[in-house]
Amino acid sequence: MLERSSILVSVNRALLGEVSASLREVQYSFSDGNIDIFCVFDGEISEDDRESMSCVATEVTADFPNVTVQEHCLRIDVPDPVPNLPGRVTVFARKE
Repeated sequence: MLERSSILVSVNRALLGEVSASLREVQYSFSDGNIDIFCVFDGEISEDDRESMSCVATEVTADFPNVTVQEHCLRIDVPDPVPNLPGRVTVFARKE
């Protein structure tokens, strides 16, 4: 069974060098053998940003090869708040 802290450390490490100025927050959820990574951007999501988040998911997959990892790029513009939904853990949040 995966521990919350091991997933948090994995996603945090995977974000190194992949965070752009438009990335507002990164959250993950884990259930039924799936890790979903939610990447929230301010403004239009560029192809570079999508590629960076795909790299993050690939890095996490390398840490947990028996788990399905999927990234979700979402646009939520400031000043709209990023929802803190049950079951999600925040890994990164920029100062706003």
